[in-house]
Amino acid sequence: MPKQKIKLPSIAFLTCLVVAAVSWGVVTFSKDYRVSYQFKIICYNLPEGKRSVTVSDTMLTLTFNQKGLKYLSAPFTDKEKKVYVSVAELTKKKKKVSVYTFTNKEMHDFLVQHNFGSELVMVEAPEVITFYLR
Repeated sequence: MPKQKIKLPSIAFLTCLVVAAVSWGVVTFSKDYRVSYQFKIICYNLPEGKRSVTVSDTMLTLTFNQKGLKYLSAPFTDKEKKVYVSVAELTKKKKKVSVYTFTNKEMHDFLVQHNFGSELVMVEAPEVITFYLR
């Protein structure tokens, strides 16, 4: 029985296929993407003298700049994404009352400084979020 030789065209085809797949991966994972995720708000570190906090909206829709494999990082792969908000830090610059209202711009600035850094582009929803302290 004669031995089968591997034909040259099939090796060239497989080589081109591998090179094309690697090139596609490099191009795809080097692009910048904007992605939005919903995060559940978890409040901690209440101001002195306050026992509980209620939030007008418990979900935030956040938009991020992501690049390639960063999609797989921990805060973005969890089934239930959470953002931890220190209520004492958030309300520190406001006058001491029991109701605090923040625009999405104020929330963005706080989250960039305390949670996500420069990857956070914007807070899409809600437009205004209110914290009720007791």
